[in-house]
Amino acid sequence: MNTLKKFLQLASIGVVALLGACSGEPVDGAALAVEKGCIACHGQDGKAIADIYPNLNGQWERYLRLQLQAYRSEKRVNAVMYGMAKDLTDEEIRILAAHYGK
Repeated sequence: MNTLKKFLQLASIGVVALLGACSGEPVDGAALAVEKGCIACHGQDGKAIADIYPNLNGQWERYLRLQLQAYRSEKRVNAVMYGMAKDLTDEEIRILAAHYGK
């Protein structure tokens, strides 16, 4: 039952993100993290789900923004992160960095 509850919670966040994107409303960083799959490794609040992934909470927003840009351009090499960042817009990077850099 706990798994179903978590799935429904994540699905509802995804719906909110989708509706916000379609309506032209500002996108919430938490919802965007769900939509883009960031939470799969880095968690909703930036606390990684396993020791092999970095915690993002407590990082500087500017640092996070620069790292996502570097992954996107392949200046920083990591196949998984390139795949996650390659289609991010500058605005999505700004929103994600602000969310995790709180």
